[in-house]
Amino acid sequence: MLPKGAFLKIIDNSGARLGQIIWTRFGTAGAGNVVKLAIKEARGGKVTKGQMKKAVVVETKFPTRRPNGAHYQSLRNTGVLLSDKGNPLGNRLRGMLGLEFARPRWKRVSMLGKRLF
Repeated sequence: MLPKGAFLKIIDNSGARLGQIIWTRFGTAGAGNVVKLAIKEARGGKVTKGQMKKAVVVETKFPTRRPNGAHYQSLRNTGVLLSDKGNPLGNRLRGMLGLEFARPRWKRVSMLGKRLF
């Protein structure tokens, strides 16, 4: 679970590298939740440092429980930037996505990922 103030590595090719969570809907965010980020590092591309963008959390260091009883966790906290309409800003992802992204809501994000784990 990621609280306000946590940092996310951005794994798409939108130009952002690091973002800090400034808003979550329920206080903390897990995989598959939408958050609002302040971009802290950027290298060209579609975003610049200091912008605020929406993002979806992809991986968390905190163990996540699935409905079938399995637990998984990642080595880093990552996210994918979203446009105002909810579509991903980048057109390539540098990482894997969880099975939470196999749902119809995240169809565009799952098409960009290499594989679901």
